[in-house]
Amino acid sequence: MNLKSFIIGMLSGIALTIVGVILLAYIGGQQETKNDAIQFLEHPVSYEDKKVTSFQVFQVIDKNTALANEISDKEYKWFNGNTVVLVGDDFYSNQVITVKRPQRVGTYSYTNNAGMPMTVPVIKGEI
Repeated sequence: MNLKSFIIGMLSGIALTIVGVILLAYIGGQQETKNDAIQFLEHPVSYEDKKVTSFQVFQVIDKNTALANEISDKEYKWFNGNTVVLVGDDFYSNQVITVKRPQRVGTYSYTNNAGMPMTVPVIKGEI
């Protein structure tokens, strides 16, 4: 192998590596982040005119957001009501959360396990 072939091979490898890194960064930047799926309202509105309601978390989206079902039967503690996204701090699966003065602050869009697109309200309040 001569010096010319070695230098051409080395420069080609460096160029391909740089192009690959740029391509991966571009593809990674195109993916939707979880917070991109949340569309916030300009002005929060009351959630169904409720003063207090409870939810049970069934999926944590990230540290500060979680999908939850609203309580549907207080006597039997059934959580088969509306599906919402809760905004707060440190959620975990099956956590029951009581929200005082719930406010609808936006909507969250996602695709469920069955492949159906879903849009649910984003709720924030005193936890």
